Order: sequence, then C-alpha cells, then structure tokens
Amino acid sequence: MEIKGDRRGLRLIAEGFESDAALIDDLRRTLNDRAAFLGRAELLVEVDRLPLTGGLFQQIADVFQDFPNLQLRGVHQRDASNGLIPWDGREKAGERLSAPPKVVRQTLRSGQRLVHAGDVIIVGDVNPGATVIAGGDVMVFGWLRGIVHAGQPDDVSRGVFALRFDPAQIRIGPILAIGDSESRGEPEQAVVEEGQVVVRPWTDVRLPDIVTHAPTAWRSSTATPS
Repeated sequence: MEIKGDRRGLRLIAEGFESDAALIDDLRRTLNDRAAFLGRAELLVEVDRLPLTGGLFQQIADVFQDFPNLQLRGVHQRDASNGLIPWDGREKAGERLSAPPKVVRQTLRSGQRLVHAGDVIIVGDVNPGATVIAGGDVMVFGWLRGIVHAGQPDDVSRGVFALRFDPAQIRIGPILAIGDSESRGEPEQAVVEEGQVVVRPWTDVRLPDIVTHAPTAWRSSTATPS
C-alpha cells in the first residue's frame, strides 16, 4: 500500500487487492509501520478493484480506531481511468445506506471516537474532545459539544441533529463548519444549503423507531477510547 501526498492531502493507495481481508491486513501493517512518520494526519483511502461495500468501509474505519493520531478522511474508489469515484455509503445510487443504524446509549467522552458507515443515533451527550464520523445522519439526544462528521465522505444530503447543539466542529460531506459557541439551548439541526452548512431549529424531534423496536444486536454499541 502506497502513501501519496498532493493538494488533496495524504492518500493511501490500495491497488491490486483481491479480497477485503488482504486489503485490511496490508492497511493495518502500513499504518503500523508508518505511524511515527505520519504523526497526526488525516488520510484518504483509495481502492481500485474491490467494491466499496458498507462492510469494507466499516473494517477500514475499525483499523483507524487503533491509531488515535490518524484520522480517516474518507474512502474513495478509482475507476478504470484512475478517476476518483466518491463513495457515499450506498451500494448503488438511490438505495438506502448498506450499514444498519448504530444506536449508542452512553455519553461519548473526550478522547473517544465512534465511526460507522450508516446513521448514528446517540442517546447521551457528545462531550468536547469526542468525535463521531458517520456515512449517514448523526442524531444526538443530548448535548453535542464535540466533533461530528456526517455524510462521509461526500454526501451533502445528510444532517446533524441535537437536542442541545453546540459542536466544536461539524462536517457534512466535504463541507466544514466551526462551532460558534452560541447554542440557544434548544433542539437544532445542521444541513447543507447552497454549499454552506446552516443551522436551524429541529422542530420534529422524536426518537427513531430503531431505538425502541430494533433487534438487540442493533440496539447499542460501545465507543472505543482513542
């Protein structure tokens, strides 16, 4: 696996792999060997041959959780002409996210990072210093004060919702916004309009059905301390 840097930032080029397992093994070995060299960095992973399913995206994200100084900026797929095809978490255009929603029933504390290819629903707070990265929407039924990236890497149709909205940073697709510390103390949502992140009242607040009716395997997950 090769590391390249250009105006788009640092990229991990994953070429020629015949299986997900082979790619994941080489990714882990590469990050382990180059962690000291990379320091604190954001990395984009580019895959040339394997289909970018929700399962592969999640495995790549899980590897990055073992390297707290490195952040996964996104996963892209190259076409035959070496152009980049952004993966937005869907198997095909128009289909739902391939990964089921993840429900987290706990407060995420400083230093914890949660990464999931689909929607993320947090019943608790996201404290300063905590990070949530999702391929879909992020809903926080509590106080959002950490970093949240929704619609990763390129889906600007996604949103960030919180009962108390005061994030340090949010990103929807590739569009970044910094918190302004002017929370009104009421439910708000962030969406992309005309190429910018805008915050407006969240008027239709309700717990998603999955929180109360989902199978046990989907009901909760523990964030991994970084």
